Amino acid sequence: MLKRMSFLSIIVIMMTGRLIAESPILPTELEADRLTIYSATDLEAISPVLEAFKAQNPNIKLEYREFNTQELDRAIRAKSLEDQPDVVISSAMDLQVRLINDGYAQPVLGEAITDLPGWANWRNEVIGFTYEPIVFVYNKLAFKDKAVPLTHESLASTMRIEDGFFVHRVGSYDARRSGIGYLVATQDEVTSSISGRLQESLGRARTKVYGQTASLLDDIASGKLIFGYNLLGSYSFAREKRDNRIGVVIPQDYALVVSRAAFISKQAKHVSNAQRFVNFLISKEGQGVIAEKSELVALFPDIDGLVSQQNVQDQTINFHPIPLGPALMVYLDDSKRRRFIKAWESALLSIKSE
Repeated sequence: MLKRMSFLSIIVIMMTGRLIAESPILPTELEADRLTIYSATDLEAISPVLEAFKAQNPNIKLEYREFNTQELDRAIRAKSLEDQPDVVISSAMDLQVRLINDGYAQPVLGEAITDLPGWANWRNEVIGFTYEPIVFVYNKLAFKDKAVPLTHESLASTMRIEDGFFVHRVGSYDARRSGIGYLVATQDEVTSSISGRLQESLGRARTKVYGQTASLLDDIASGKLIFGYNLLGSYSFAREKRDNRIGVVIPQDYALVVSRAAFISKQAKHVSNAQRFVNFLISKEGQGVIAEKSELVALFPDIDGLVSQQNVQDQTINFHPIPLGPALMVYLDDSKRRRFIKAWESALLSIKSE
């Protein structure tokens, strides 16, 4: 991780408080030459983007603090508006929208924002800069002589018919403690008429639930699990490239698409630097870096390139980007969330967290 970052003046702090890489801020350096980013994005995945921005702005000292999605939301809400980071990034689009609705952001300025698709921009205050399909991941050895489910319908049916093959060997996000897990689980319910049947099939398979993508992918690669349901495509594609034990499927019937959402804090201390960074993320150059060098998927993707990774006859996939906007807050209502989680737990029966 640090090999690629070694030439940068970037302070990187994990939630444990461990200092990963540091370039001291000298007393004589201007406070205006800093930029603080709080993010629910793995440093390894986004580091080429930080490197490219730093190369353009060598005088800016970057501080990048990494969280998981729910930790990030709690950290932002625990701080006063005067003590916020400059930029906040998360794939939990619903939590980001709620923060904007509660007054935590200021408008993003600049020409680049006019090129954003409508679903990736809400009020010019929160913008999406990636295009990350939600995918199935499988252990290639386990499926050597079996057909891999390519749709949600076929997955639900196959898990019922071959329950002995799948039981205790399927993994997914824990909707109770993973922000992205809750988002995609609720959006499944909004998008698909068979979401309830799928949850029941996942319950029959005694699906194991996880709070982090990396642990889930580790267990699929090792063979502890054979199948992963509703995983972030960016991390899954990146792992597939360097680990030939796993395969990735973009579901053919529909593929939810998450966009990593960024906003500038309402009272950011380094506004001009924050504006410059967010505009870089959605600029042609920034998108090029994301597409060619990072482990994320650019907002303006080569759809044919994404689909061509799938060894399927029918390459018509219904991509379903999740729109940024107030509709995402429906499932964040306390009573609605309690009801959804209760139903989710009931459907998944005796699932225990990993």
